Amino acid sequence: MTPRMTRAMIAAALLVMAPTVAAATGTYRCEPTDENSWMTKSELTAILEEDGWNVRFIKEDGGCWEVYGTDSENRRVEGYFHPVTGAAQLISQRGKVLFRAED
Repeated sequence: MTPRMTRAMIAAALLVMAPTVAAATGTYRCEPTDENSWMTKSELTAILEEDGWNVRFIKEDGGCWEVYGTDSENRRVEGYFHPVTGAAQLISQRGKVLFRAED
């Protein structure tokens, strides 16, 4: 097998696997809420730190607060939190869902 064929096979395998990983977490969407009622990043950070998190970064994504950091079990995670209540909606680690809120 030539190096070019090997690269092509690896690229094809990655393309097949990519949707599977994305589907595991994907872009989570929170219910639509009035942005004036959202808690601030600082408020959410304080709540999470009280629960043992170490917050590295927070941004708005899909109508949720998306948080990157380590959880109370010292796992590097990504979490989606309700922007008004701060309730966890989805927490994942490297594409593996650790927690998903009930619908």
